[in-house]
Amino acid sequence: MEYDSDYSGWGNEVLYRMCQEKPHHDNRDVIRAKLWIIGRAYSASIERKAKPGFKMEDAVDIIKASDIDLYIQELKKIERLNESNVFTLLKAHKYFTGVLKDATGIEKRSLASKYLHFHAPSSVFIYDSIANKKIRKILRKQKKHFKISRKFDDAYEAFVCRCIYYRDMVLDPKIGRLATPRRIDMELLGYRPLSD
Repeated sequence: MEYDSDYSGWGNEVLYRMCQEKPHHDNRDVIRAKLWIIGRAYSASIERKAKPGFKMEDAVDIIKASDIDLYIQELKKIERLNESNVFTLLKAHKYFTGVLKDATGIEKRSLASKYLHFHAPSSVFIYDSIANKKIRKILRKQKKHFKISRKFDDAYEAFVCRCIYYRDMVLDPKIGRLATPRRIDMELLGYRPLSD
């Protein structure tokens, strides 16, 4: 099967291109810009609910000193997320939420998923409370239960399990094509392509 269009629009294309052109975390200005642009565009800014005394410059330095590039490099090797490679994503997400917690005092599950998604779009499902609520509602009718390992971020791991099941058992058969993580996000949030 071929991949379906994810109709993500020009705005998302700008974010993908930004992370493709500047994938590494060795330049403070680039890190700051990526955090700011992705966080603000996706209602997940790093400053939101951060610990008292939070400084963007400290967060930038923590990320620059981290090993996030190694995790992203592994994520980029995944063409399509499935049960055999899902732990690569869960490890990367857990690692990056830990980095963000060092910087802000909280784990920033949503920002971590969105930030990683733009660096490795084929392997990272985009988490936020709206998408999580919607997929739970859709799959509640299926009475499907998902076992999680309890070694990672439990909420994100459960969300990823639901996304894989939803993609494979509901969305792909419905559209007759393969759905990307972006396509799943657009479907869950109810976005449709804009016409000219």
